[in-house]
Amino acid sequence: MPASEPADEDLIACYLRGDRGAFDRLYRRHDRKTFAFVRQMLHPTDRATVEDLHQEGWLAVASKAASFAPDKAKFSTWLYTVLRNRVLDHLRARPPAGDGAADPDELASTEAGPEQLLVAKRLVQAVEGGLLRLSVEQREAFLLFSVVELSLAEVADVTQAPLETAKTRLRYAREALRHRLSGWRDD
Repeated sequence: MPASEPADEDLIACYLRGDRGAFDRLYRRHDRKTFAFVRQMLHPTDRATVEDLHQEGWLAVASKAASFAPDKAKFSTWLYTVLRNRVLDHLRARPPAGDGAADPDELASTEAGPEQLLVAKRLVQAVEGGLLRLSVEQREAFLLFSVVELSLAEVADVTQAPLETAKTRLRYAREALRHRLSGWRDD
């Protein structure tokens, strides 16, 4: 983030004072990573459900903005806590759907040749399948740390787990993914 850009905590404070543009800036700043987090936590599911839940999460962020306490947590930690709670509520309310089949067409590069596209699709399927086989706790620790790029302390805060538990979940997730994806490694 450029030095001229206000911090997330400043933007949420501006939003609470009535500046709707500040919330738009927060949304644009975090939209891609929050969407990826929700998508991977809910996988496999249809894109419409992911989009709906992502938007519901951001509506909850807007309505709960006054509960954000910058002296207790970074904005990103609070944001992912709100989103995580929405995702977990959804997961509790519905049994897992689908057969784990990924739709890797969206993620594969269109500039690659047919053989490269097939390999890329299969790799995406393997990664998503590996993520799906993780426990919800391991998957969220992995995604928050590796995709969202939160620190381990922030992962612990978001998941409401002790730091050592967050470390253990992340370690087990990495080991499981490493094992499941061992056939894809270039040795």
